[in-house]
Formats: sequence, structure tokens, C-alpha cells
Amino acid sequence: SAKNFNRPEWKKLNDFAQKNKKSIDYLLVVDWDRFSRNTFEALGVINDFKEMHIEVNCIGKWINYEDPSQIIMQLLYLGMPEADNKMRSEKVRIGMRQGLKEGRYNVKPPIGYIPGKDELGKPLMQPHPIKGALIKKIFELFAAGIYSQNEIRNMVEFKELKISKSNLSRILKNILYAGKVRVKASKNEPEEIVSGLHEPLIDLSIFYKVQEIIESKSRYKHKPRKQNEILYLRGHLKCNQCGGNLTGSGSKSKTGKKHFYYHCNSRNGCKERFKIKDAHDQLLSIFESLKPAKEIQELFTLILEDNYHNSKTGKIKQINEVQNEIVQLKFRKEKLVSRFLDDTIDNQTYKNYNSKIEEEIISKESLLISLNDYQDDLREYINFGLNLLTNLESFFNSADVVIKQKLLSSIFKEKLEFMGTKYRTPKYKEAFQYIFHNINELEKLKTKKGDNPEKVSPFVHLRTQFSNSFYTNLEEIYSLKELLYNGGYCDKSGSPLLQSNVNANLILTSRVLNYNSIE
Repeated sequence: SAKNFNRPEWKKLNDFAQKNKKSIDYLLVVDWDRFSRNTFEALGVINDFKEMHIEVNCIGKWINYEDPSQIIMQLLYLGMPEADNKMRSEKVRIGMRQGLKEGRYNVKPPIGYIPGKDELGKPLMQPHPIKGALIKKIFELFAAGIYSQNEIRNMVEFKELKISKSNLSRILKNILYAGKVRVKASKNEPEEIVSGLHEPLIDLSIFYKVQEIIESKSRYKHKPRKQNEILYLRGHLKCNQCGGNLTGSGSKSKTGKKHFYYHCNSRNGCKERFKIKDAHDQLLSIFESLKPAKEIQELFTLILEDNYHNSKTGKIKQINEVQNEIVQLKFRKEKLVSRFLDDTIDNQTYKNYNSKIEEEIISKESLLISLNDYQDDLREYINFGLNLLTNLESFFNSADVVIKQKLLSSIFKEKLEFMGTKYRTPKYKEAFQYIFHNINELEKLKTKKGDNPEKVSPFVHLRTQFSNSFYTNLEEIYSLKELLYNGGYCDKSGSPLLQSNVNANLILTSRVLNYNSIE
């Protein structure tokens, strides 16, 4: 293209000229546009060769350097190719931008897609048959909120993607995977996001969920803590004396046995300290106390079914309200663009207001998708939460330290306070609290009424208007199902997976032996 002189063959020619400058009089080119399409650089090179006493000239458009009027002709010969190059580039840029605005992503496809064509033969990227499904699973796993980017990147199934930490971060922030195309701002045209023509790999709801998780993690960055199978409550305990975070460690006795304790930071002057066995046993007691009776589980399921059907009308009304809010926001955005194009407001003002409106639209669209999706999955999500509540002690006993900590994070709203012999009443996250609270209320009601579940259910109404945090926590709890299933702790329905009573006894026996060896 002769755009610049950073060309391999030109570098060879330049080196040859410098080594043989005494035997060279002319450097001849067929046409000036093959010499350079950059006027400034071309004049500099012509001057460099002049200093070597080599004249640069063109066979078809000869320049007489001794005639001052010829300088204007040379500038024309050099300037016209540069102008032509820029006009071609501008046409290509406009064409590509127009393609992007129409939803046709016309640059190199991101990982998970391959080049392809639509039914008219125009370029249109297509999902990669293998990598596309892997990218989709990455989004789903991260959206669950139980895996970090590093944990996902190091999973064996994603090794063939060969993605670095920074690449994974860019993938998770790329709205292209949700079927949208980001058209960057250019000159007097603002940035916009349009619907793409390509097939999305994920739903917008998953993409927005991922962005919320990324944003929350960037706001609250915590130092990664070491995971210890014995000290699995480290990071989940708060000091009962000073309110600080408790850590844990082991110390050897005179007999050589190692004893493990949770304790406060001695540098703060706090002497809070207790054996890990006491804290662990009491935690299992809490889990055991949460377990509802079988007839109460059945009653809760019946009532949930009734309330689910009754909530349909309210759901439709709420969806209509959110849809109207989105329409109003888009109208405001159009007015803002018109004012910007009419020079009524400056670029910075436009950017500030446009950014706020975009955030509101994304938030409302995310809520709309949540209303459509979460309500449909509500029964399944809560039923698993009920199953988890029923079998929590069993799951926790058999799980490794990673799953133990994820279970604790999904259930408890705040860190636990151990007061020597028992825990202060814990605060549960909203979804878990909802299930636990209603189970308790049903137990009281059944005890009072003494009726069968079928007779009680029509007279009990559960709360049906749920907040965003409720859905977030409910989804977080439900995501544990896959984690427990992949770890071999439950079956596909979410029920504990015990091969036999013998195996169960072996598990419990091995844990007793472990405690005996460290205490």
C-alpha cells in the first residue's frame, strides 16, 4: 500500500543504498504512488537520499529539481496518492461502521465464534461448534457466583481455550456474546449498542448478572485466604469480644500432639480463643436444628404451589410497568441524542447523561428478564433450597473445604459469632431466611391446628413479592446443586448421594479419627 516505509523490501533497498552510495546516482520508481502515500515521510526520505548524493525520481513523472516550479508538481504527485489512501480508508471505515450499526460484526470474530456467511452470502460470524458451548458454560458458571475467574480458567474442560486471566476478563465483559454489538463513538456520533445479526451464545440476563458480579468484586477486593481442610471456618468467624475477624492455627503440646484453635489477632490485645472442635460441633447442631419434619416439607411444597399460581397476575402487572419504564428511558435517550446533534449540549454533558440513561436501561432490562425467568424457575429453586435445608448437615459433613465455604457464604448473611459454648443467633441471607422462616411458621401452625397438610395449605399465604437480592441469593443457593453434583455429593435432583449405610458410617468414622489425631 506504500502507506509508510516500514516495509521489509524497502529496508533492504535502503541498506544497499547506504553501503553502495558512491556507485549509485539515481533511485528510480515506476510511479510516485508506489514510492509513498505519505507526503511528509516521502519528502524526508528524498532528502536523506539527497544527502547520500542519490536522486529519487519517477520514470513516468520526472521532476527537475533545478526548476523551483517543479516542487509544486512533486507535492501534487506525492499528495494525491495520500489523499486517495485516506479517502479509501474513510470509505472502508464508514462501511464497516454502518455494518456494525446494522448489527453485522465485521471484524475478527472473538473466541467462541468462527467466520461465516448469512443466506445472502454476506459475512456473518457463526458459533464455533465446540468453543461456543465452552464460552457459554464459562458465563453460566461465573454468573452462579460460586467460582472465581481463576477457578474457572483452571478447570480442565476449558484448557483447550488457552485463555489467559486478562483474556477471560475481556470475554466476560464482551456484550457481543449476548447478541449485542457495541458501536464505538466516532467524531460527532456517540457510542451505541445495537442488536446483532449473529447468534448469541448467552442470554442478556446472564450477561448482566456477570457484570453485577464483576462490579461487586471490583468494589470489594479481598485478600485471598488460604484454604485449610481442618480450619474451614477461617474467614467466616467474628470475634465475640472485639468484633474483629478470627483466624485459626495449630500449636503443639508437650506430648507432641497438635491442637487447633480459632483465635483473634494477638497484636490487637484480644485473647479470644477456642478449640475448633467446639465450633464445628455447634455449627452442625445449628444445621441439625434447621431440618424440618417430613410432613412440614410436604406442606411447604403444597403452599408454594398455590402461591405460585396466585402470583401470576401480580407478575404480569409488574412486567408491564417495567416495560413502560424502558420505553420512557429510550425516549429520553433519543431526545438527548437530538440535542447533542443540534449542538444544544456539549460532548461531555452528553456522555454524562447518556451513561446514566444506559445504566438505567440495562438495569430495567435485567429486571424484566429476571421477572420472566426467575418466576418460572421459582418453584425449582425453592424446592432445592428446601432440599438443601433438609440435608444440610449431611452435605456439609461430606463436602471438602471449598464447598463448605461456598455453602457458608450462600447461607449466612454475616460472619458467625461463637460464644464459647454456642453461636449467637445467625443472620441468614434473604432467600434462605425466607425458606427457614416459613418452615418455622408452618410448624407452629400445624402444631396449633393439628391438621393434615392438604387442609392447612389453602389458608396459608406466603410472601410473593421478592426483591432482587432475594432472587440473587436464591440463584446462588441453586448453583450449589451443580457444585454438589459435580463433587459427587448429590444426585441430579439434589438429594444426598450415599451409596450405602456402610459408606456413610465410614465417612463419619474417618472424621472422628481425624479429630482424635489432632486434638
